[in-house]
Amino acid sequence: MVKRKNRVLFVAAGAVLALSLIFSFSFLVTKAYREYTVKASNRAESLITKEAPIAEQIVSPTELSSTFRKVAKTVKPTVVNISVVEKVGIGELGGLRREFPDLDFKFPGMPRYKQRGNGSGVVVTEDGYIITNNHVVGKAANIEVKLSDGRKFKGKVIGTDPETDIAVVKIDAPEKLPIAKLGDSDQMEQGDWVLAIGSPFQLEQTITAGIVSAKERRLNRQYDNFIQTDASINPGNSGGPLVNMKGEVIGINTMIYSETGGNEGIGFAVPSRLVNSVYTQLVGQGRVIRGYLGVTIDNVTPEKVKALELTVEQGAFVNDIQPSSPASKAGLQSGDIVVKFDGKDVRTANELTSYVAETPVGKKVEIKFLRDGKLESSYVQIAERKQSGLSRSPENLEENPQESDGKLGITASTISESDAAKLKIKSGVKIEDVTIDSPAAEGGLRTGDVIHKVNRQNIVTVSDFLEATKSLKEGDSVIVQVERAGQLFFQTLKIE
Repeated sequence: MVKRKNRVLFVAAGAVLALSLIFSFSFLVTKAYREYTVKASNRAESLITKEAPIAEQIVSPTELSSTFRKVAKTVKPTVVNISVVEKVGIGELGGLRREFPDLDFKFPGMPRYKQRGNGSGVVVTEDGYIITNNHVVGKAANIEVKLSDGRKFKGKVIGTDPETDIAVVKIDAPEKLPIAKLGDSDQMEQGDWVLAIGSPFQLEQTITAGIVSAKERRLNRQYDNFIQTDASINPGNSGGPLVNMKGEVIGINTMIYSETGGNEGIGFAVPSRLVNSVYTQLVGQGRVIRGYLGVTIDNVTPEKVKALELTVEQGAFVNDIQPSSPASKAGLQSGDIVVKFDGKDVRTANELTSYVAETPVGKKVEIKFLRDGKLESSYVQIAERKQSGLSRSPENLEENPQESDGKLGITASTISESDAAKLKIKSGVKIEDVTIDSPAAEGGLRTGDVIHKVNRQNIVTVSDFLEATKSLKEGDSVIVQVERAGQLFFQTLKIE
């Protein structure tokens, strides 16, 4: 009986011990699991900071709207609407020019017609200097500038630069004008807010908002270096400012990429750094002077690297050297890779083009290049690139063989020997252009007509023509002897 009782007690004690072990193990497992899950949770949460650093920079919609309003009030008074009248031939109107852009539709004697256009601009000096686009005013016969307060002034082209599509126009206002300040486009970054201001579809003082979508966009032209933006830009915005949140002009709106002709969120502006350089030269000397090296260059591509076993992946690859050019005199050869110019690294062909263009003519600079895998250097003296832009400065007009009388609305040139032989005449001045609404236009004179006499004075040279017309004044009438297609006739022109 006692043994049986002891056996029962032993079994009970064993059961208690087993249960204790089970509970202890369960407790340890549970504790370990909890610790594991806490650590895992901590690891997951460590990827999410409690306060992102950029959160401090984010402003509320109300604050952003307030900034837009302040910028608009600052810049709008400086933005102008530009209306132009261009002289075009019949073939340049409508769809013919668009369908056949490479054909020359200008023929001798072709009537000239008025074609109106519209763009924008921004006032940058108190005495009325305005920056706009070359494609807005470059071919304009008449320019009307409308200020933000509604006043209108006649504009005069100071100079244009087709290479960058920048032009400068001047108006004579009776008092100081509000001006815009140019900011530093180099300080702008992708994602920065910008506003575009202008006259799209003649809707003056229109403001659109967007961001800097990209920088240093290169399109088709040699000196392209655009700021890309998604701020809405449409026809009529051309020449207007792209401004930052400080109210500074960081670009001049120039073009859009569109398959429909309307805004598709891809617009381009000439950066203010380049605008300032072009503006300074146009105002100072009437034209833009650029450096010239005399090379045909391309980018270093992966294909070139592989095929030519090149040791670099960046630089300007020299395709050809122009004879007697600065590059030729410096000893550069086809196949060289320019990697440094005047102390600046050269990563692309466009970079080298920009560096050369900005270098003062006559300056001698060091150029480093790779030839057969070896780094070499030479010194090159930069020459002046042949001028392709248009300038209307007085200095250039003096050098132009075509002269305008300013009274009759005639631009004429002395008949050359070759022209005289073709036209079967001995002498005279040929009409190169007729100003719209001028006495000559009203009298029916045309481009290509030859003037032999003004009143009774024989006209042999442009100097004779200018001398014969210089004393004419409002209310005078003059008779000119004209030859057209071998036929002589006299025409009376009245100055009104």
